[in-house]
Amino acid sequence: MTAISDREKIETNGQGWNLRAQAHLDSSYYGLDTFKQGRSTLRGLEEEELGDVDGQSLLHLQCHIGTNTISLARKGARVTGADISATAIATARGLAEELGVDARFVLSNVYDLPEVLDDTFDRVFTGFGTLTWLPDLAGWARVVARFLKPGGTVTIVEIHPVLTLFDEVDGQLKLTRSLFENRQESREMTTSYADRLADRVAVPAHTLHSWQWTVADLVTALLGAGLRIERLREVPVDARQRLPLMVADGERSWRVPGDPLPLSVTCVARK
Repeated sequence: MTAISDREKIETNGQGWNLRAQAHLDSSYYGLDTFKQGRSTLRGLEEEELGDVDGQSLLHLQCHIGTNTISLARKGARVTGADISATAIATARGLAEELGVDARFVLSNVYDLPEVLDDTFDRVFTGFGTLTWLPDLAGWARVVARFLKPGGTVTIVEIHPVLTLFDEVDGQLKLTRSLFENRQESREMTTSYADRLADRVAVPAHTLHSWQWTVADLVTALLGAGLRIERLREVPVDARQRLPLMVADGERSWRVPGDPLPLSVTCVARK
């Protein structure tokens, strides 16, 4: 079988995310009905790390259907969202227009974004479940640096890579994957993260290519792009219940009972 390039894998992912974006319109995970009534879809950890965004220009990378982007606009940010999925971007634009929110959306994969967007921003943001779809983390960091104004910051809130190594077996966590082996994976999917545990979302069969990155990879990429790390946190809470044994810890926050594992990682870096 002929190996395909990272560029082809990115294009395949875009097709898969078109299917997922369509499926997510009726998902309780996104809850568009209550979102349209004013509910913010930003998780507590994301709001905590971002802080006050009022009056600031902000680029939201891998924005999907735009709910977090619009939530940031509602908080007073001048926002631009970018995503690889044409369906997601069309949905985001439609939501912004329907809600009367001033938010701009750009169709592009991360690496090509400098070819279609010429602005710089006070802030760059990327949230849960984004870095795994990037084949080149150093290249991603250079794009982040390109879009930051001098003194601007990037805020990353992400699933901790340790969490991705475990499955639940007979009510116990079992280590089933390695952090350092098989770091690129290709999977045939008929489900979405939005249907895990509480929902059932029908998604046509699609292929997704993903890459496993360590916290050290993230820090090294940002430093290599000339950014200064200001804060790095590993926290024992997650944005959703990924495993049945996880228990609620406040609103839209989950943890593993007992000795806590790092479930999320956050990083703020400045240009």
